Amino acid sequence: MFDKYVPLMAYFEGKDIAEFFFTVPNRPGHLRKALEVFERHNANVVSIFACSDPREIMCSVFAFVDLTSSDVRAEDIRGELKRVTGGEVVVKTPPVKGFMMEELGFPLYVLPGVRGIILHADGIQEMIRGFYEKFGDTASVFLFHLAFSGGKYMAEHLSQMLARMRSGYGLLVELLKIFQASGWARVELAEYDPFATKIVVKMYDSVECGAFRGSGKAMSQLVRGYISGLLSGLIGRDIRFIETKCIAKGDPYCEFYAEMV
Repeated sequence: MFDKYVPLMAYFEGKDIAEFFFTVPNRPGHLRKALEVFERHNANVVSIFACSDPREIMCSVFAFVDLTSSDVRAEDIRGELKRVTGGEVVVKTPPVKGFMMEELGFPLYVLPGVRGIILHADGIQEMIRGFYEKFGDTASVFLFHLAFSGGKYMAEHLSQMLARMRSGYGLLVELLKIFQASGWARVELAEYDPFATKIVVKMYDSVECGAFRGSGKAMSQLVRGYISGLLSGLIGRDIRFIETKCIAKGDPYCEFYAEMV
């Protein structure tokens, strides 16, 4: 595993920064030509995001750029980029020097047509803690069923999209990686025998359970509900996961096993 920075914002105190959006032809070498524009003017690309869908003619690129040592203005680079790429180029500079929020990319998509959002992990933990403080143990029931519906919906959506793929261990391994791809936890499918309903999932560094370290009891409801709904939707049977180990009670990881409802 490697740390991954999602460029939602840029903070470089005292620096002249700008946000760029531009498109390049979706063919090998064209992104390099665009980035050479920044290099020629000593503009440092501090973060970049590009998505190249093989079905699209153009590739969209978002970048935060440090212009402190550049020999030209952001608008000059915009004009040169437009000539080099032949596509659309937009640039934004912040009202506060050295700090800016990403503005040009909205809405966010995690798959074609599937909209996503980004949430602060500490903020999520405070939301969950506050929910328990307000409603007590009743909160666990709400959280489980809230997440169960989301997991089941995702299973149905992906089943349609991946209809030509064979379901089974390999597909489930990839689908469970949604938790680490979205920052919730690192996941491992430890055992898988759907015919005997013997399915064991391990999760490391769960954001949800990390909010309750030292509580002495298993605390996963959102994650547990989501994987219960996901598996129920995938294999067409009602499945419920039970948490047997949890970092909230001092275990090194959270562990869940499946049972038929």
